Amino acid sequence: MSVAVQRPGIILTILGCFGAGSLYGWSGYLSAVRTEFGVGNAAASMVFSLALASFTTGVLLGPMLLARIPGRFRLPLLAGLASLSLGLSAINTGLTGFALAYGLSFGFFSGALYNHTVSIAATSSRATLLVPVSVAVFGLGGAVFGPVQVSLTAAGWGLWSIAPALGCLAAVAGAAVILDRPAISDVSLFAEPLAMTRPNRTIAALWVIFAAGSGAGLIVLGFAAQFLPKAGAGFGLSGLAIFVAAIGNTLGRLSATLTAGRFGPANGIAGALTLSMSTLVCLLFTTAPLVVVGLLFLVALAYGQLAATMPLLVKSLVTGPAFPSSFGWVFTGWGVAGLLGPWTAGWVLDATGTFRLSLIICIALAALGLWLVLRLAQKGTAQQKH
Repeated sequence: MSVAVQRPGIILTILGCFGAGSLYGWSGYLSAVRTEFGVGNAAASMVFSLALASFTTGVLLGPMLLARIPGRFRLPLLAGLASLSLGLSAINTGLTGFALAYGLSFGFFSGALYNHTVSIAATSSRATLLVPVSVAVFGLGGAVFGPVQVSLTAAGWGLWSIAPALGCLAAVAGAAVILDRPAISDVSLFAEPLAMTRPNRTIAALWVIFAAGSGAGLIVLGFAAQFLPKAGAGFGLSGLAIFVAAIGNTLGRLSATLTAGRFGPANGIAGALTLSMSTLVCLLFTTAPLVVVGLLFLVALAYGQLAATMPLLVKSLVTGPAFPSSFGWVFTGWGVAGLLGPWTAGWVLDATGTFRLSLIICIALAALGLWLVLRLAQKGTAQQKH
């Protein structure tokens, strides 16, 4: 069932997703956290690890939180609680309280708001446009708020450098209450109970596809500069590698509008995994710095396409009120990839001095994901013929 989008409502919802995406700007908040609590990178980064785990939980359990809340009240509730969590983070005087407010609370409501936005976009009549845009805007939140937090920290704002993100979420919550408009013109779909869906074989296959395909992109985004040979890894080229990977990820998410719309979500993901595999193979055989930078761009581009197309693939296989919970289950595959992928790659780099083994593992996982998505596509074609 698709529903017509009301423009003011969906714009507000996507703006809320933008504010929630400030979670990805953690690196811009890191120095303020270290200074405020007198801790090193390891202790401060544990807060971000907690936030990512809580974010994944929010994506999974958010629909249950919203189950008995009328559709038009869900956005102001989620945006308001996310804003409140950031406020509590800024006024905390101890690392434990900060970890609870930012890592546990903001992480959870950021994930719930992300699921809410993607669910509305995926069940709208313009899903192939709105889903990639929503996913891209979430990533853009980190790209915008992160540098802003760096500037405000340098200006002496400390933990309150999070204020712009807090203000964005508070403004969205307030505007949603004042306008009193649902995000969609027919809210009956979201007025139904959003019970937790039991995973089935289809959801399990989608989970494996998302987990297997995400690892390479998450490793590249986390270690872009470290892929360069030491002899060619100057400051300028390292910065270029990081920038190019971030741009590739964003463009990949936006380009999913075209690939999924023209070829269908299953074929779009198959194309993204094929691009990722072929690029990873090339990375095994080259150390030329500029070539490596170009290949990192392609891996990040493929990852962005996968991330933005996966909700559309879930939507094509799961419809109605079951979508938010089903997408939540599938998204935990990304959480596992985010937890194990960068950690394993870092361990391999320390042990061997290269990413070679990590690349081989990612190629094998992407091949598994490609095989599964092609099977799902064939199954869908066979069902349509009958």
